[in-house]
Amino acid sequence: MFLKKLLDRLVLLIQLILVVIFIVFEEVIWEGIAQPIYRYIHELHILQALEAKLKQLNRYVLLVLFLILFVGVEGAGLLAGVMLVRGMVVTATLLYGAKIPIAAFVFWMFHATESTLLSFDWFRWAYEKVLAFFDWIKEREIYREARAMFREVKGSFRVFKEKYFSGENTLAKRFKRLYRVVKRAFEGGEES
Repeated sequence: MFLKKLLDRLVLLIQLILVVIFIVFEEVIWEGIAQPIYRYIHELHILQALEAKLKQLNRYVLLVLFLILFVGVEGAGLLAGVMLVRGMVVTATLLYGAKIPIAAFVFWMFHATESTLLSFDWFRWAYEKVLAFFDWIKEREIYREARAMFREVKGSFRVFKEKYFSGENTLAKRFKRLYRVVKRAFEGGEES
């Protein structure tokens, strides 16, 4: 009985960790940062020419190129995580920030050459397993609850931002005035 309760709580904890990581990546990193970069990359005319060149590559060369980029990007993410745990917050943040545009490029590359990459049975199998894992996470009740809570918090931040930092409201005016005072103090001038 005790072992079953312990195992259930351990499974719940693992699910919670996976869900939080997934939501952070999906909501913050993907939607907020990587997706706009991906859209920008996708619209570049030079990449349309590159897409044509990639589609002409031998499928094994394409696979090796994709895997090198993918493993490099994921390795950079893991290294950033290790650095963060070791207390190297600035370096970890910079490394992770540098990785995001490259990850968006790798994502673009995958979508541009998806049919060729998925022509490898083992690659298609792995891709389907990853998608199934994401679906499994999204089916969890804890995922739906956490996502709803995250969206509520996100909405609260939006309301707070609109209320206190948009237009010419009192708080925004005070911050602007404080900024001018501090700026003039550092420049040696006085407030007018």
